[in-house]
Amino acid sequence: MSKLTQRDLAAHLGLSYATVSRVFNGDTRVTEPTRRRVLEEAERVGFRGHALARALRLKRSFAIGVVGVAYADTYWADVLSALDRRARASGYHVIICHRQADSGSASEIHFLLDRRVDALVVCPHPTREDLREMRQVQENVPLLMLNNRLPDFPAHYIGTDSRTGSRAACEYLLSLGHRRIAFVAGPEGDYTAESRLGGYREAMAGAGVDDSDLILHGGGWGKDYGTRSARDILAWAQRPTAILAANDPIAFGVYLELRAAGVRIPEEMSLVGYSGDRSGELMSTPLTTVAQPAELLGRRTAELVMELIEEQPEQPAFEELEDRLLVRDSCARPSA
Repeated sequence: MSKLTQRDLAAHLGLSYATVSRVFNGDTRVTEPTRRRVLEEAERVGFRGHALARALRLKRSFAIGVVGVAYADTYWADVLSALDRRARASGYHVIICHRQADSGSASEIHFLLDRRVDALVVCPHPTREDLREMRQVQENVPLLMLNNRLPDFPAHYIGTDSRTGSRAACEYLLSLGHRRIAFVAGPEGDYTAESRLGGYREAMAGAGVDDSDLILHGGGWGKDYGTRSARDILAWAQRPTAILAANDPIAFGVYLELRAAGVRIPEEMSLVGYSGDRSGELMSTPLTTVAQPAELLGRRTAELVMELIEEQPEQPAFEELEDRLLVRDSCARPSA
């Protein structure tokens, strides 16, 4: 019976084809007992439309919508790939829309809701318009913020402990003897960027080092921003001996600009990134970084969002995974 059609199913149940067709089209003229009987029997006998039958019976699409970020780095690719695999293992499909860096997410949110997703995962930092849309989303389906959080917006959140990871990276540089450690920050107002800046400042304060002239504020997340920041740093009257970047793509841009200027890494400048992008180990001087558990984060995101669909909790979920310092070859003690 695995190749049953709707007509075969109707004959099998002793019902008219029109009745069975109405059930699968969501027609309200079918009585509830008949609807339930058709859907349960469709699943039992392996009707080829059993996934649709299951979705209709449970009033779900078994689809998860994701608004991703349009960055060309392996970290996000690894996170979303793991999320997709874990969701598929539990019978869900994932629909991913990538938001462009210079725009909001409203159109992507509308597109995904029109596909009747059972939950929405949002990765980029939201604009004000996005917040209005997201509040409406919460009235209908669970909303999960991934690696980005708004303290004043009560949404479910999962990410990694960026503050602790950034503090560990800065403390590592301090332990090597560095004191003039520049920090290339991510976008202002972004939860992850602010957390990493906070961890750096905690470490510097703990060592009694004034960081007031060592922070480059208000940039983006990309390689181009790293390149521009490195140019600014090279123009400083008193250069730092180490640079901590808010993510690996920024660090890649810094690295390329330093090399182009003839600055040797790590002999003349130590460099640390953040995220654990796989490209970092392929550099001529492999990049020391704070590695985020991309595979685990993706899996856990899928598990959490499915829990939210099933349980519909009233209190916002909050979960942060642990990052770890990954020491490679881009750091050394400051030269005399």
